[in-house]
Amino acid sequence: MSGKAFLVDTTKCSGCHACQVSCKQWNNLPGEKTEFFGGPEMTNPAQLSAITFNHVIFFPVDRSNPEKPSWTIMHKKCYHCQNANCEVVCPQKAISKKDEWTVIDQSRCIGCGACVNECIYKVPHILEKDMMKYGIEQPLAKDKTYKCHACTSNKRDVPACATTCPTGALTYGDRVNIVKRAVDRLEKVKKNYPHASIYGLNEFGGLHVITILKEKPEKYGLPVDPKPVNAAKVQQIHDVYGLLAYFTLGIPSLKRAAYRISKNLVG
Repeated sequence: MSGKAFLVDTTKCSGCHACQVSCKQWNNLPGEKTEFFGGPEMTNPAQLSAITFNHVIFFPVDRSNPEKPSWTIMHKKCYHCQNANCEVVCPQKAISKKDEWTVIDQSRCIGCGACVNECIYKVPHILEKDMMKYGIEQPLAKDKTYKCHACTSNKRDVPACATTCPTGALTYGDRVNIVKRAVDRLEKVKKNYPHASIYGLNEFGGLHVITILKEKPEKYGLPVDPKPVNAAKVQQIHDVYGLLAYFTLGIPSLKRAAYRISKNLVG
């Protein structure tokens, strides 16, 4: 499997949020309006969104040893599946591969929510607010879906998030080399974390974000052996949608309604 990849090492993550901040700066994304503690521990905001492409998740602290509480922190963004459910289900073919990264073409997106519903990692989100009020020079479009695009929309040699990590918890390179580094690192990590594992080697044909976990994937809310969508059912929905979309006159709101009807009819 070719292309680039990220390596996330949860044993090195300090939760500094540098990756999260640099992503927002490079992509000109506004801040989220949240409570001080958006999620567990120091997690803020609570989750990924249409304006937050990178996310630092703090899991509840293990205080079983009062003298040495254990932090579990993980960097999360789109995993860029090789065989991505979101790409399969999109009725507008707005999702495709660009240099092996899974990207969304907002000019084709109608905000139907197909990708949102079928992404097992809960990554893509529909923008429901008008970004003009944030004073963004190139405002994101309302009712369109957004997520991490690995800095392919505003090209740079190394994605912004990976250039700012001060601990080496987030790195970037050729996927072949990333996988080798992950395997070598896991051998060392297991001395302190006997249940450590690697996530992303084979899921959905292989992910372009490889993650070294201190524990089993379940501890991080990551699905084990995730399944692809039913391609035959998806094709039936697309066939019905193709007929109904003919009568929408290209109006996005009507296309969204046509997709919902198509999905309900197929069941």
